[in-house]
Amino acid sequence: MKALNANLKGVKVAVAMSGGVDSSVCALLLKKADADVFGVTMQIVPWSRCCLPKDIQEARLVAKQLGIKHYVVNLIEPFKKQAIDYFIRESKKGRNPNPCVPCNQKIKFGALLKFAEKHGAKYFATGHYARLKRKHNKILLKRPVDVSKDQSYVLSMLPRKVFKKLIFPIGDYTKEEVREIAKNNGLKVHARKSNQDLCFLNYEKGKFIEWWTNKKSKPGNIVNVKGDILGKHKGIVNFSIGQRRNLGLNTSKKLYVLDINQKKNEIIVGEEKDLYRKKFYVTDVNWLIDKPKKMNVEVIIRNKMIPQKVTVIPKGKDAQVIPKKPIWAVSPGQIAVFIKDDVVLGGGWIEYGNRRKT
Repeated sequence: MKALNANLKGVKVAVAMSGGVDSSVCALLLKKADADVFGVTMQIVPWSRCCLPKDIQEARLVAKQLGIKHYVVNLIEPFKKQAIDYFIRESKKGRNPNPCVPCNQKIKFGALLKFAEKHGAKYFATGHYARLKRKHNKILLKRPVDVSKDQSYVLSMLPRKVFKKLIFPIGDYTKEEVREIAKNNGLKVHARKSNQDLCFLNYEKGKFIEWWTNKKSKPGNIVNVKGDILGKHKGIVNFSIGQRRNLGLNTSKKLYVLDINQKKNEIIVGEEKDLYRKKFYVTDVNWLIDKPKKMNVEVIIRNKMIPQKVTVIPKGKDAQVIPKKPIWAVSPGQIAVFIKDDVVLGGGWIEYGNRRKT
């Protein structure tokens, strides 16, 4: 196993334990580094695919096996407000929300971190696939060794000051290596599958929103770029930019969702080529470096995508993004993350130029 960068002997470190292999190995590595480790697991909505009673029990068993204390923190109400309510609010605006971002900001690295600090933790560690480089009192967020599991994307929106409290022990490993470490150290969670989708979605998106709000979505028109009516929809919350399936249109053409007009309650569709954008805007940019001037970097606009070359022109709190080659399915409500040489420079909320002046 690779040695952790910092000397953590005797240092109190809290580990966010989900009951999965990544966070379990995270705790194991810190224990082997002689840190004073304890585990914390958040309790959220009972139907979630994360932090279920069986997950909490798995985390508790791993903690017992490692000989560390373990706490369960009830965050059901904050999670409903910060993640679910946000998701519904943004969806009703015709945007494509990313609830992992506010969950990280307010829950995992907010309320859970505060709980850890109240219990004496100097550092807070998680099983995220990301790396931190500490140099000259500055901390850089970097992509992990295993870029196929890269989670620096959602971490890009955390406040810069938070990173001085964080440790990501598995960022230097591949997923296969993490599983092997767990297996070699007798952790039964080594073969456990990872969660992929949004943890709280127990139905398809539109159906979930109707269930949660106990309200039927408002039907409207599906139109082409000229405004011609092609069909009807059962609610804009059922659609996302780039969607091709389940449009319910009687046509031989392959049509995609190009835009969602909340004011007119319309879904605008067109051909695949119409989804490419030559520029877009990013608002409320969270810079993890000193605010730059115009720069040539790479951007990621959805998790796990191949970074694309762009020119970024900061304008106040926002930025204009001009891709070297047009980018497909740029979706308002998602985040754009800027990187250079595997260093995460910052991220912000995607908008189209005609939705907000910058």
